Amino acid sequence: MKDNNPVRQKVFEELVTATKILLHEGIMDTFGHISARDPEDPESFFLAQKLAPSLITVDDIQRFNLDGETSDNRPSYLERYIHSEIYKARPDVQCVLHTHSPAVLPYCFVDTPLRPVTHMGAFIGESVPVYEIRDKHGDETDLFGGSPDVCADIAESLGGSTVVLMARHG
Repeated sequence: MKDNNPVRQKVFEELVTATKILLHEGIMDTFGHISARDPEDPESFFLAQKLAPSLITVDDIQRFNLDGETSDNRPSYLERYIHSEIYKARPDVQCVLHTHSPAVLPYCFVDTPLRPVTHMGAFIGESVPVYEIRDKHGDETDLFGGSPDVCADIAESLGGSTVVLMARHG
């Protein structure tokens, strides 16, 4: 994304750097993405276009409003609504990460709660809420956060926590 604003340009660079680090460390996979709220306009956020994370550059960053809409015609993730609905529900959130980390995925499939066991995990709190899409949308779902309604439910499940798991997803 072209933007002459140095504050925004720094955010674009940090998004690309964060993506590369998270990918390298195995936290983000080829279907993950990270966004950042616009520090100049809290009613919008930045997210890379729909590309493999290893390929993104600052030119691939798109701007979205809090309804998940953009004027950019390049392909974008359907999961952008996860980002938009969390930013809408939580003005304090400045960054959203959606990942399918192998270290966390098992907790999306079992009844064992994800809890911190060392000081490094303390940021997640005592336990992590789990969003169960079937509770509101029945068994005929795709287990995917691709609509504003489903993603508003995810944001509601997040509540005041720093992390929410999507059952059988990530």
